Amino acid sequence: MSFMITTDRLILKVLDSTYASEVLTLYQNNRTLFETFEPTRPENFYTLDFQTTFMDYEYQDIIKGKTLRYYIYLQEDPTTIIGSVNFSSIMHGPFSRTSIGYKLDKRYHGFGYASEACRAAIEVIFSNYKIHRIEARVAPENLPSIKLLERLGFLYEGIEYKGVEVNGSFRDHYRYALIAE
Repeated sequence: MSFMITTDRLILKVLDSTYASEVLTLYQNNRTLFETFEPTRPENFYTLDFQTTFMDYEYQDIIKGKTLRYYIYLQEDPTTIIGSVNFSSIMHGPFSRTSIGYKLDKRYHGFGYASEACRAAIEVIFSNYKIHRIEARVAPENLPSIKLLERLGFLYEGIEYKGVEVNGSFRDHYRYALIAE
């Protein structure tokens, strides 16, 4: 497992809960944007206690190979988290698959950072984890995310009806997939 990846412009790192304050800042600064498309959050999500506990739990799942999350930094500013890319529900064997998720601070949209980070993380999930299939769900109105998935080579598979709860109601999402070559 790679706990750190570098690309031309980015550093991607697996973090433990000692970084909870920095992660909380990312979420607080982008609350409106992220909540538009992400699953409904618990009321205490925007607290340091929640982030610390969640990051402890997630780190244990990363060690066990059940999930993987990289936090994204610019090489020119390796102290500020600008986003993350993650793989959840990692399965091996005949159901070899995972789901990808990603987010980027609104100040860094439009520079190709999400694409660069996702490409690097996808390489790790295919080569190190030997995953066969990566799935993605995206809200039909989230055009930037749809374009990102298509640039990454994901193929549209159809609609998942009422599959994800966002802001208290279950919404339809497009389903995409990328198969290891």
